[in-house]
Amino acid sequence: MNIMKNTELSKDRLFLDEIYIHHKYFLNVARKMTMNEFDAENLLQDTFIRAYRFLDSFEPGSNAKAWTYRIMKNLFINFNRKKQAHPCYSLDTITHEPHTEEGESRLKYFEIVRIIESIKDDYRQVIVLFHLQEFSLIEISKKLNWPLGTVKSRLHRARKEFRKVFEETT
Repeated sequence: MNIMKNTELSKDRLFLDEIYIHHKYFLNVARKMTMNEFDAENLLQDTFIRAYRFLDSFEPGSNAKAWTYRIMKNLFINFNRKKQAHPCYSLDTITHEPHTEEGESRLKYFEIVRIIESIKDDYRQVIVLFHLQEFSLIEISKKLNWPLGTVKSRLHRARKEFRKVFEETT
């Protein structure tokens, strides 16, 4: 009985020391991925649950932040796949506001979100990291474990695809 408690305590300690310590960072990442506070909190909670559940597969000494980010990214991708398969429209996002400056900027915001959500996952990821989270190309390369040239080419293609979709809708 004592051995089991010690194992659970060490697992809890590892989780707190290596993963949960970055909770503010991951909440910000989740907010930028989902662009929605409610979904961001759910994504963060699901990420921490999954990280804790699979903590045994984490290699002590490796980068816990990158490992947890990968879990969050995969959960976000799966969430988007489910969302695309079963679209859900909220009355909060469908506004019939008069053409005021605030109404127009809100409409543009939702149009940009829709365009970002419609582009390929790798492109979306690099656009979000570069333009919304303001990571450098080198930081993106390290975070995603991609060569720098791949990051540059995907960012270029992502911008090109974004521009194409934007021009088609306006």
